Amino acid sequence: MKFSRMTSTAAAGMTLLLLAAAPAIADEEMRPGKAEGLHGSLGLGVGSRPAYDGASDRQTRLMPNINLFYGDTLFLTGMTAGANLWKHTTAQGLNISAGPLLALRRGRDEGDNAALAGLGDIDRALDAGAFVRFRTGGWQARADVRKDVTNGDGGTTVNFSVGRGIPVSEKWRLRANLDASWASAAYMATFYGVDATQSANSGIAQYEAGAGIRSVGASLMADYAIDREWGAYASLRYKRLVGDAADSPIVANLGSESQVTTSIGIKYRF
Repeated sequence: MKFSRMTSTAAAGMTLLLLAAAPAIADEEMRPGKAEGLHGSLGLGVGSRPAYDGASDRQTRLMPNINLFYGDTLFLTGMTAGANLWKHTTAQGLNISAGPLLALRRGRDEGDNAALAGLGDIDRALDAGAFVRFRTGGWQARADVRKDVTNGDGGTTVNFSVGRGIPVSEKWRLRANLDASWASAAYMATFYGVDATQSANSGIAQYEAGAGIRSVGASLMADYAIDREWGAYASLRYKRLVGDAADSPIVANLGSESQVTTSIGIKYRF
């Protein structure tokens, strides 16, 4: 299945901007009131991740780590840009924020891995959506919805996460997260389905993937403050594909349900 190329200049520009920031795995949380104007961190590391979503083979690559904030409203972190347009603090100290977001959705090239031969390419896409985030103490919970707005009906995802920051010492800080993702039938068909044409070209049996929970995961991130400006980071993320995603022959027969991503790098805070 091959989607049409992006034709909007504005969309392409935003996509390139987000791609330059991806994939920052150890995302930082926004700290309201930390600083006025632009602040955050810029980093570069090396990471290992599955060759495609559902692959058993891995690839190693350089990974930019960019976490930028403007005041306590705008942010660009990982492959996601957004704005905290609604902010509220309850009497109990629960901070709630919500707003729009834009996110780059990775594509897939059949040349990335031998298992994809004959399945065609899936273009990168720009997702638009909204998020809501809750913070109290060191805890943070977040939910967002994202829909492809550049490749036709590439589908929708709804993502949930909950995590806690854990200061270990003056220099060490850990963050643990749990997450889950739901995907629409269109999204599942794009990434995990095999239609008649793909089946004929690849020799893989036809497969229809329906809407549902597609993955659950957990991650652990560590930050080490070398000095006031410089720091090192490392991350480990485990994702397990479930439901129709896990049952797809692209995953069950040619790949793996278990997806592990690791990274290590250095960053500059300002």
